[in-house]
This record gives sequence, structure tokens and C-alpha cells, in this order.
Amino acid sequence: MATVVDSTAHFDARLLESGISQTVLDSIKASGVDTLSRLAFAVGQPNQPLANDDITGFLQTALGRAPSLLETSTVKRLAFEAQTFLVASLRQSIEQTDDSVPRKIAFAERASRMQAIKTALLGVNISGEFEPSHLLLDKACSMYEKNIVVYLEPSTCVSRTLEVQGAKQSRELSLEKGSLVLRNQDQLTSATDSEIKLHNALVRRGIALQFAKLMSHAQHTEWATFLFEALHRDAPPGYSRPSVAQLLQCDRAAWARLGSTVNSIRQDQLGGYPLGDALLALRSDPYITLYLAPLARHGSTQSDSGRRNTGPYESTWHDRNTKGKGKGKKGSGKGGKGNPPMPRDLHGKWHKTPKGEPICFGYNTTQGCPEKNVKAGEKCRRGLHVCAEPKCQQAHPLHEHGR
Repeated sequence: MATVVDSTAHFDARLLESGISQTVLDSIKASGVDTLSRLAFAVGQPNQPLANDDITGFLQTALGRAPSLLETSTVKRLAFEAQTFLVASLRQSIEQTDDSVPRKIAFAERASRMQAIKTALLGVNISGEFEPSHLLLDKACSMYEKNIVVYLEPSTCVSRTLEVQGAKQSRELSLEKGSLVLRNQDQLTSATDSEIKLHNALVRRGIALQFAKLMSHAQHTEWATFLFEALHRDAPPGYSRPSVAQLLQCDRAAWARLGSTVNSIRQDQLGGYPLGDALLALRSDPYITLYLAPLARHGSTQSDSGRRNTGPYESTWHDRNTKGKGKGKKGSGKGGKGNPPMPRDLHGKWHKTPKGEPICFGYNTTQGCPEKNVKAGEKCRRGLHVCAEPKCQQAHPLHEHGR
């Protein structure tokens, strides 16, 4: 638990700030009172006056001696704060209508947990781009408290650096208690349109999930590795590798499946993470792996039998096995009108000028035109001796274009 009343780290920090010595604090915790919520009921109950005899009796039992006046007054004050915090926390949980705003984690609790994670993950530099924002940590802990699966979209897993810089505010209408209210909404998102940006966002999400004790960092890293391996896996001919958008779709579909299959997402008694185990099991789910399947390329392939030039004069060519629409002689190699078969060296080039005059194929190849007496720019029986490069048609062959 990460709230103020249930945080052991906040309890320690608050007692030490109030003047209680470390020895007295250890004795109080040894008696079983290590949070403000337990202190609230150890010396009475909320909404009831605190009696000095209850405070003295509690400290006498915890310390094994008579408490001093400083210790009694300090614990009495902290007990009053504990009962006030507890009542306010219960009222907030009942009256809270906006589930999108998670409760904030106590400062001492956040610092204590983050330090423990940094000590455990020595190979991960949790700073800068890899340090999760406080809002992300709050969302992960809110998921733990409610014990329900909530999808943490990678674009919302922003860094602490971006959070410090601030977010753009937008105003939007919301329905609260039967009336429309215009509220300011903070739009704080991180770009995930590239591999490195998506990777950083997933690292931050993995740290936040371990922070909330929902999933180990190693389990989330295995899931992220499974996603990114699909980007670099060789695709069959005619297909393209999965895109970053497909990875995001697969990640969203996996968490949607977790929401319907995992009953409890909290850490079990043996220290295992049911949510992490269920997520890794989805790597063999056909419904999930389908999102990472290679997609067929749009349009025709860039091969010799399928490439087309869609210029204004349609200097296209077809496969030699394509049946032409013209009345050429059988075996003559002539195709349909406007699309004659062209030599391999001239694939993708123009076969006629903008005015409709045919261009000599032989003149534009390295072998040259058989009619050697026809000069550049003139016309032989096969067509004009001009360049077949699109939009050129100057008096030189194709292999001399650009010289």
C-alpha cells in the first residue's frame, strides 16, 4: 500500500520529524504499530477524544518503561493526525467520482520504494529518460489498490524529466454529480512513433509496474523483447516486417486479454506475480501473435514482371507472357498498343515521345541501332533516335544521358 495512512516509510519519517528518537521508533514498530492507520486504533478510535491514559498505556507497553512528557505529547499529536488522515482517506475513497485521477503516493514511500528498485536493478540506470514520472507511479499503485487491470498506454508512460517541464492544459466538459463542469485537463504524453522512443516508454512502464509490486522488471523486459524481436525478424518474399503501430496494437490486445483472464493482479503469498506470468503466457497465444504477422506489401512487387511507371505518357511494359490486345503476328513479341515489350535495359523508360512518336529501342541500348547511317535525332524504321529517359528525348542514346 502506498497511501499516507498505510505507508511504513511515511510513518518512520513523520515520527522522526516530530522529535521521536530512533530507539523509541524501533520499540513502537516492534510492538506491531508501523503505520498511521494502526496508530489511529492503537490509542483509541477516530472521532473519539484521545485520553492521556490511553497514550501513556500504549507507550508503557511499547517501551517497557514510563514515557517522558515529550514522548507522550508527540505520540498524542501523531495519533490525532493519524485518525484525521484515516477519516479523510475513507471519505475520499467513497466520494471520489473521477477514477482517472489516482491518489498520490506519500513522498517518503515513493523515495523508499524507488531506492529499493535502484538497488535491485543495478544494471538499469533509473534516471533521466528512464525515470518514470510521479503520475505514472501513482497510476500503477492505483491499479494495485483497486486490484483491476488497467492498460498503461506507452504514450502515457512519460519520464520524470518531461513531467517537470510541465504539460499543455486543455479545457473540456465533464459530467459531475448531474451537472456539466468545465475543467482543466493536463495532456502529458510521450511520443512513441519510433523504436527507441517506444523502447524508453516500455522501460519506464516496467519500472513503474515493479514499483507497484504488480510485475517484476524482468518479466516486463521479456515481454518488450518479444515485441521488438518481431521488428527485426526476416519476412517472407512479398511481405514487409511488422511496424511500430503493430507492436502497439499487439500490446493493447494483450492487456485487454489480461483484463478478462486475470482475477487478482496482486503479488501472491509466495512472492510471485500472477499478472507478469499471465502476460508472458500470451506470447504463444495465436490471437496475440497474429498482430505481429508480416503484412503483404501494397501494390505490385518491384520485380521485372510487375513494375509500372505511371507517368503522363504511360511508358509501361508488361511481362512477355502477358497477352497483348494488338493483332501482332504470333511469336513476333509485339504486345498491345501503347505497351510494346521492351529490352531489359529500357525497363521503366519511355517508348514514345510526348507527341506520340515511337522511340528506337536499339539506339538506346549499348548494341546500337542496326541502321548505322541514321544520325542522332533522325528517324529510322523503328523510331526516333532520341533518349528514352523520361522527359528527356534529346538527340543522344540512353547510356549517354547525364554526361
